[in-house]
Amino acid sequence: MYLLAFAAGVFALLILPGPTNAILAMASQGLTAGRAIMLLGTVACAYLAIVVPASGLAGPFLHEHPLAAQGVKLASATWVFYLALRLWGVGSSPKEIVTVRQLAITTLLNPKALIIGLTMMPSAQDVSVMAAIVTLAFVVLLVSSIWLSTGRIVLGSEKQMPLLARRCGSATLLLFSAVLTFSAF
Repeated sequence: MYLLAFAAGVFALLILPGPTNAILAMASQGLTAGRAIMLLGTVACAYLAIVVPASGLAGPFLHEHPLAAQGVKLASATWVFYLALRLWGVGSSPKEIVTVRQLAITTLLNPKALIIGLTMMPSAQDVSVMAAIVTLAFVVLLVSSIWLSTGRIVLGSEKQMPLLARRCGSATLLLFSAVLTFSAF
């Protein structure tokens, strides 16, 4: 029962638009099966790299050190702002596609990972830790697949992202950056 509730809660949080989901949708440009597997694996590994330590170690530290929590939010906001500028066209070419590195860093800095790790992970008394990790990985892969598919439907199979899509994606990332910045204070 705990795993079902955990999976539903994680799905509800992760399906909402956010920096990682916006990047995934944009990464669907020129998508091949191999690239899709690489992107999905990157997101799953990045979420696990934050959630697992956060659920066991970071919670007490961040609660005791609010400045560190603010620093994490500001680092996230800065990275998302950088991505928004790149997507708009500042310092990039219109043919540039989203890199695995950009997706990994965005996911590592995504506040959703901390929310899951600090507030949603079931305790070891309730379920097996390994079962919770496998459930989390499954939900992350499912949600990421949905966002890749959504991007593919919206952007089509073009090798180059249309200018309107770039600008809308950039504006969305800029909004997320602003929300993260304001939430830090």
